[in-house]
Amino acid sequence: MSFEPLSGQDPRRIGSYTLLGRLGAGAMGRVYLGRSAAGRLVAVKTIRAEFAEEPDFRARFAQEVTAARRVSGAFTAPVVAAEPEAEVPWLATSYVAAPSLERLVRACGPLPVPAVRWLAAGCAEALESIHEARLVHRDLKPSNVLVSLDGPRVIDFGVARAMERATLTRQAVGTPAFMAPEQARDTRQVGPASDVFSLGSTLSFAATGHPPYRGETVTDILVKLATEPPDLTGLPDELVDIVTACLQRDPDARPDPAALLAELAPVTYDDVGHELAQTLLPDSALALIEEYRRGPQPSAAEVDDDTFGSETSTTGHGASAAPARSPARSAVQGWSRREEPAHSPLSRLRRAGRITSVLVSIGAVAGLLVLGGILGRSISGTGAQRQQDQPFNYGPPQGPPPVPLSGASDRPTGNPRIVVNQPLGDGNTVFVVHGTGWTPGQRITVRLTGRPVSPTTPIVDITGTFNYALNQEHEFFAGPLPAGVHHVVVTPYGGGARAETTFRVHP
Repeated sequence: MSFEPLSGQDPRRIGSYTLLGRLGAGAMGRVYLGRSAAGRLVAVKTIRAEFAEEPDFRARFAQEVTAARRVSGAFTAPVVAAEPEAEVPWLATSYVAAPSLERLVRACGPLPVPAVRWLAAGCAEALESIHEARLVHRDLKPSNVLVSLDGPRVIDFGVARAMERATLTRQAVGTPAFMAPEQARDTRQVGPASDVFSLGSTLSFAATGHPPYRGETVTDILVKLATEPPDLTGLPDELVDIVTACLQRDPDARPDPAALLAELAPVTYDDVGHELAQTLLPDSALALIEEYRRGPQPSAAEVDDDTFGSETSTTGHGASAAPARSPARSAVQGWSRREEPAHSPLSRLRRAGRITSVLVSIGAVAGLLVLGGILGRSISGTGAQRQQDQPFNYGPPQGPPPVPLSGASDRPTGNPRIVVNQPLGDGNTVFVVHGTGWTPGQRITVRLTGRPVSPTTPIVDITGTFNYALNQEHEFFAGPLPAGVHHVVVTPYGGGARAETTFRVHP
């Protein structure tokens, strides 16, 4: 497990903890690796300023942290300290040197049935501990489950509710691919049974490698969540009963964690410790866990921004589910994030655009579901705004020449266009898409032809511009960009006039 060195903008201490490096950053704030005076490692999680400035947020945050500190189950990462009244509110949890279930499955493939049952038992016991403290997790998913040899650890509980109430009315904090239907409809309906639904989704992912609800956009996922049964393709027969029980639409029809534990018996952890994991997990998973057990190490590679949740990724205290980047990969051509000024327009826009713990506007979704024609197009994929794949053109790049990434002449023009910072590079080049003339404040979607739409929706700034680093988070390709001419398509979120350009990757 590697961490990113602190930048000039990062604090050196938070509370009584000396910070060693940055583990990640995302929608809710940054996560640092900290060390106590006695040498104990912790994950220190800070809260973004815009949330901290919300009326009554600090009081709500303090209440949630107090409840979270009562959670003492063996399969959770306990909260050990917090300071809601600090200029930047923060909390610290025990550091768990283990990969997330998200990373484990992405790297090693779906897990065998006995291993899934072993994880299910640990997670069910963790939920039991959380619910006994009168908390609801609200964002249980593979990236919030760390897999160690002595069982899973459920993390990032006790903050989501405070964050949820700090957002606009009728918005939900959560991850659509794993959230319960009632959570998507109305946050007031969220309860312990909602966590059980998310556990079923998480177990389905562990056994199949994909969530039960998938789509190119958040709207696609929410429509399916509201109207379709879960996609359990590839789920072994031995797990169908327990997963489908968790995924019942009626919260009252779902089992509680105690019933799940009874069903999963005789899976236990007593008197077996690491031996049980070593008999259940595949060799590749054991090797990845052992790599993390060696402890956090400083690395020149970048740490992916995705802390506190995303649509499909966040790993144990902050790194994304994409494969770890090597130091060589960080020495890229073009615009390198490590070279990016902390307060540059690109930095600010990327921080705003990469909020991947999705704040789902339930009012907008409800409107979508009311409009039958729009709903039909969303489900069938035949809507007029549905983007169609086009084959790669391996000829010379077309489109306007590159322009500077920002300038005093940038302004909303009603004539949106995009360019790439450079027309040619290799597979490790960070190509930056720069947009001008867009409507301030609107979200936009980005795609490469032949690939799904990026889950990230950048926000246009007040000058009508945005910047987006392609494949920076491995949203299109797990490794380097393949050779050839790539076609970039940008549209307003929800549809509208599109802009296109190309760039070329040489072998």
